[in-house]
Amino acid sequence: MRLKHPVQPLVFCFSGVSALCGAIMRLYGSVPDARASLCVYRGQYYLAVYAGLRERRQVVLAAGEFGAYLGPACVLYAFYAEHGRELSDNAVAELGAALCRGGG
Repeated sequence: MRLKHPVQPLVFCFSGVSALCGAIMRLYGSVPDARASLCVYRGQYYLAVYAGLRERRQVVLAAGEFGAYLGPACVLYAFYAEHGRELSDNAVAELGAALCRGGG
């Protein structure tokens, strides 16, 4: 059975850079192929992770440890990205790789 529409991204909110980096590192280690958009709005970082149905639980466990899970919400993330500043279109791959190089 196929879905008629793509699944919504899982949206997380992080209060600081340390929490965001922790979540990115965890996601990079457990779901490295997940595409994720990152933006900042009013001092909070918002991460929308586009994961398949099989990876969603893994994503929630990995990123939810470091920030607030806001649920599957493409419209909510679009609001934050539009009214804030979009930082990355592929945050897990870009930031995860940079953090692993810097830490290793």
